[in-house]
Amino acid sequence: MKIQKIKILIFIFTILYLNVTAQEYKQAAFTFNYNYQIPIGKLSTTFGHNSAIGASYFLENKNNIILGIESNYLFGSNIKDSNIFENITTSTGAIIAANGQYANINLMQRGFDAYIFGGYTLHFSKDKLSGIYLSQGLGYLEHKIFIDTKNQNIPQLNEDMKEGYDRFSNGISAKSSIDYKYYHHKGRFQVSIGLNYTFAYTKNQRIYNFQNNEYYSNKREWTKLIGLKAEIIIPIQRKNQEEFFYY
Repeated sequence: MKIQKIKILIFIFTILYLNVTAQEYKQAAFTFNYNYQIPIGKLSTTFGHNSAIGASYFLENKNNIILGIESNYLFGSNIKDSNIFENITTSTGAIIAANGQYANINLMQRGFDAYIFGGYTLHFSKDKLSGIYLSQGLGYLEHKIFIDTKNQNIPQLNEDMKEGYDRFSNGISAKSSIDYKYYHHKGRFQVSIGLNYTFAYTKNQRIYNFQNNEYYSNKREWTKLIGLKAEIIIPIQRKNQEEFFYY
């Protein structure tokens, strides 16, 4: 909980700092996005496709240089490892709860990432903000198997025991993005679509693997994702020849 509060405070203070300096910039905007992601490499052996929803804040200066921050919440329901609980299940694959009944358990993917990013924009016209936005971000990524026991009393899957199965991993991450942003000339709507490639150098933070009855290695691994993103842009400030009004 303490780490989450620190992340939130850093995010807020960064926005405040960027907003103070925004007076010198061509535009400042918030975005809210949805990202459909496909894992590649070793990550794809555990997880299938996932989704992410998030927000960002960015500035663009008169030289078309962009600077911003973004944060995303990752979620999915496609867990490929069907044998994760094989050492605590019956011969039929069921898990018995404390009341002697079959337990109902859902496995999902959960995660979080955050970045500071910079880049360059290729506008089709000097007095238009629409164009191709290229950016590179550096930050943090985490992911795990979320084990939902639906408040059932399952001693072999209490909060401490879950850590032996959830494969919680985190590490330094980078994200490369290319987006096409469209700004309506009367400010009626602003949208964006794009592709991104995430690659993180992560390590499993758990000590013991209950599935295989062995200690986890300290070795770090590459976590890779390819994403297709759609977002809504909410301009805060625009300095160009396009008229933009709020009523």
